[in-house]
Amino acid sequence: MFANFGWTGVELFFVLSGFLIGTQLLEPVSRDEAPDLKRFYLRRSLRILPPYLIVVALYLFVPAWSERPVETPAWRFLTFTQNFGLRLNGFSHAWSLCVEEHFYLVLPLAVLALRKRVRTPQLLVGAAVLLVVGMLLRGVLWQRSFSMLGPDDEGWRGYDTLLYYPTYARLDGLTCGVLLAALRVFRPAAWARWTRGVRAGGLALVGLVFLAGVFWLNEEHFRYLAHTMLAFPLTAVGYAALLVAMSGPTASRLCARLPGVKTFAVLSFTIYLTHKAVQHGVRVFLAPHGMDAFHPATLVGGAVAVLLASLALHYGVERPALRWRSRLESRLVREPAPQAALG
Repeated sequence: MFANFGWTGVELFFVLSGFLIGTQLLEPVSRDEAPDLKRFYLRRSLRILPPYLIVVALYLFVPAWSERPVETPAWRFLTFTQNFGLRLNGFSHAWSLCVEEHFYLVLPLAVLALRKRVRTPQLLVGAAVLLVVGMLLRGVLWQRSFSMLGPDDEGWRGYDTLLYYPTYARLDGLTCGVLLAALRVFRPAAWARWTRGVRAGGLALVGLVFLAGVFWLNEEHFRYLAHTMLAFPLTAVGYAALLVAMSGPTASRLCARLPGVKTFAVLSFTIYLTHKAVQHGVRVFLAPHGMDAFHPATLVGGAVAVLLASLALHYGVERPALRWRSRLESRLVREPAPQAALG
């Protein structure tokens, strides 16, 4: 029953990413400065590419590493276009990173172009239009490709390819996250009010109600028209409301004290990259010993193996790349800013 709800974790990731990246880009604008695109792209590139390229190489050149046969051409991994026309295969979960990369490419340029031209009401209208257009686009594509299918038709295999993986279908969470970033940056007093006390509790309740609605859609209308149009925006708004409710000082301190939270935050990207292949390897190793995928030893062994693999990738690749990034970034900061960027 809860298996179909697991996909919402990706939407939570998109809301968080929209919030964090949006905050980075909008804070200079709040000071009447242009975002430093060179610094932004440097930071994103050296945060993502080194560990990602190592894992791509493992999938392409070490067949035993992959949880499924790799059908995606190498150039699709390298250009972050894997999520268009994707069908489930080895390292297919990197589709969400493709969406992120498109977001990193477009949002800074949009912020730079719209700086000083867009006010809060226009931003809200634009975000609402983007959400509605996404809903209508998914609805039209569903009507064209799936409205005539019965429950057991093989045509449903193309649903994720057309309506789950592509960037055009997954802008809801990122949009909500950027809106929250704009609220925090440009309306700090309002942000402070809504992250404390009764208002925060009310938002938490709203978020849970929205997610309960998504859970109901999953159970009653999974992959049908209502689910296709409404599930993503409802999930995004639900998680956005919970994010605001959890951003107050009391909730933040409480979360920071939870065991393992900081470690998971540090290792989240390397866990994301390695978890499917490593868990598959553990299952293959233990299966001849009578332990299936849900055997306690398989579950614990998989978790430990993923932790070890993510630690190795973090300390062996990610952390050295981040140190290199810090050195390059410090050089950029010392360079005099071009006059054009100061206007």
